[in-house]
Amino acid sequence: MPAVDLISRPSAGPVPAAYLGLLAREWEATMPAVLIRSRFLGLLYVLHDRADEIGHVRPRDGGDVVQDLARGACLSTEDAVRYLAAAMAAGVVVRQGTDVYALRPAAVPDWSAAVDHITATRERTAQ
Repeated sequence: MPAVDLISRPSAGPVPAAYLGLLAREWEATMPAVLIRSRFLGLLYVLHDRADEIGHVRPRDGGDVVQDLARGACLSTEDAVRYLAAAMAAGVVVRQGTDVYALRPAAVPDWSAAVDHITATRERTAQ
């Protein structure tokens, strides 16, 4: 999903707008290539797209939030879970309950923690 298309459309509120600004203008430029190639970046854009005005991502239509995010990012549910955990390790997303995630636009991402998580979980599932 190209950042240019998302920047030109209005966001749902100030938190998603701040998150998108950081994602498209700063975070993406500093993100290791392994995260971009793994579709991790695409999941971050889908999180922005699904967030309400205060930056919370909740289940839509009574469904499962992880499955909704997986469909939106063209990922398997297992990969969506891995990438969400990596986003939490990086500090750009936090869990706000059983089925609610929240964007963290003020975060200084720890991309190495995200890479470590994705690499470790990929190796564990390959065994």
